[in-house]
Amino acid sequence: MNKRDIKHRDELYKASAIISQLGFVPDKSMCDDCPDLILPSVDNRKIGIEVVTYSTQIYEQSENALYKILDEYVKNKLDKTSEKRYEISIYFIDDVNIPIDINYKKAKKQIYTELDSLLLSPQPLINRQYIEDVIKMENPGATHSFISCDKVVVYETLNEQVLLDCINHKERKLKKYKTLQKNSTIQEYYLVIFFPIDEHAELRGYTLPNSFKTEYNRIYLVDDFYTNQIV
Repeated sequence: MNKRDIKHRDELYKASAIISQLGFVPDKSMCDDCPDLILPSVDNRKIGIEVVTYSTQIYEQSENALYKILDEYVKNKLDKTSEKRYEISIYFIDDVNIPIDINYKKAKKQIYTELDSLLLSPQPLINRQYIEDVIKMENPGATHSFISCDKVVVYETLNEQVLLDCINHKERKLKKYKTLQKNSTIQEYYLVIFFPIDEHAELRGYTLPNSFKTEYNRIYLVDDFYTNQIV
């Protein structure tokens, strides 16, 4: 079995609940610029199905980037200026969705400035952008100072930003498909977003924001137990 066959089998599995609802076996997509699956005839309509997997892995990587920045701060600022060891708890401003909305390369300097104002300076910085509060407790038994955050991100429910990123990624592909002659016989396009079981995301009852626009005729959220058509 080659890579294309393995990919096709995976896509069939992830879209199987929707395919069963529609009642047709899809053709195997044999080109790079075609939908993942093609249903040859559903009520005299040819339907292209794109499949994408919902995953928070990219944001877990971003979270690691945040901790790296904070760890560098501790080593460069605290451990060099004092022999004392501290356990520092950081509380981020509530409307900052850690770690999704932060570009760490751009935010690093401001985060350091805010930490300086809370830990090292007598006067707090006004209008802090990221950090709401810091609690610093001396910990003589620690081998080094360290920082903990109040927003260790474990996604137990559907994360809308991750979902919208999945859709927007496939929107760009859909625009390309529609420009190609080989896809001209496809009347409708459906998007299936598959949620692996270890994401623990709640699909039932979710609706897209009222302002959301899409070129897909239908969008389905699917896991091993439920389906939710949101468009």
